Amino acid sequence: MILILALAKDAVASHGQRMLRDRGQDVVRLDTTSIPQSTSVTFRWGRHGELRRYLQFEGRTLDLANVRAVWHRRSHAGRPGEVPDEKHRKYVEREVQQLLHYLWLDLGVPFLPAPQARIIDAQDKLQQLSLAASLGFEIPPSIVTNDPDEFLSFYREHGGRVIAKALAHASYDEAGLTADFMRFTEMVTLRDVAAFRSVRHCPIYVQGYVSKKLELRVTVVGERVFAAAIDSQSSAHSRIDWRKYDYARTPYTNHDMPEATAKQLVALTRKLGLRYGAIDLILTPDDRYVFLEINPAGEYQWVEHMTGMPITSAICDELIRMREEKANE
Repeated sequence: MILILALAKDAVASHGQRMLRDRGQDVVRLDTTSIPQSTSVTFRWGRHGELRRYLQFEGRTLDLANVRAVWHRRSHAGRPGEVPDEKHRKYVEREVQQLLHYLWLDLGVPFLPAPQARIIDAQDKLQQLSLAASLGFEIPPSIVTNDPDEFLSFYREHGGRVIAKALAHASYDEAGLTADFMRFTEMVTLRDVAAFRSVRHCPIYVQGYVSKKLELRVTVVGERVFAAAIDSQSSAHSRIDWRKYDYARTPYTNHDMPEATAKQLVALTRKLGLRYGAIDLILTPDDRYVFLEINPAGEYQWVEHMTGMPITSAICDELIRMREEKANE
């Protein structure tokens, strides 16, 4: 059995679920926001320590011992029901979060991209930079500091051509919406520099600007690599950060990634303990590949839609391979 953890309205998960069933796979899907209100979770130990854990939802009982692979799209705890007192509600929320942590802990089956704890570790952008450099990737000159003078020195060193980005990945609430303080990558302006002393109160992540011929969104699924070229420089709107989408003026095409670079990306994903990763690179005007970051749970459907690359099919292939590998142990 393959278990999909995804929000109820996750169209990507629905597409993958249909594809897996078309291939004859036994698939169960769980929206963890239904815990605790409409999904029951039970752990039972025998006197000699034998453990059984099972879920009851949608009129069925799912014994997790029957699960052989997990596609971890999104998993959030639901909100407690009739708990009007705020302190009590927060206590219940913490208890449910802990329950979810234990639910998947030591389940003993492969996860795609990885178990939640591994995903959180892999989101560390500074670890990513160091690891990418150790594997031979060029990275942008970078600084993270809360020292105003260090920031100002870096800014001057690069002639004012520097960008600022968030140090932490944007979080998601239970509805899948980005947090209020999610920010795009932006050029550091003279107005920002005038307020440089405020760096003392919050660390800033700054990189030297890397000239771009193209930007690349590379999706790694197991051993397979899907590289999409984003002609972000064709639109002023997307020139600094392609996530400020301008689909009408920014072509997306398949990119022929050099084999050596593709192998480096697979190695990077593996080193982070992932079976999937959405990776951002820059291709410079003189054809150098520069690593920016990897998102362990990054979206891909828009890339698949615009380029025709069979990413969902590759995910299904990997899940089936994972299930068969576990079943044959």
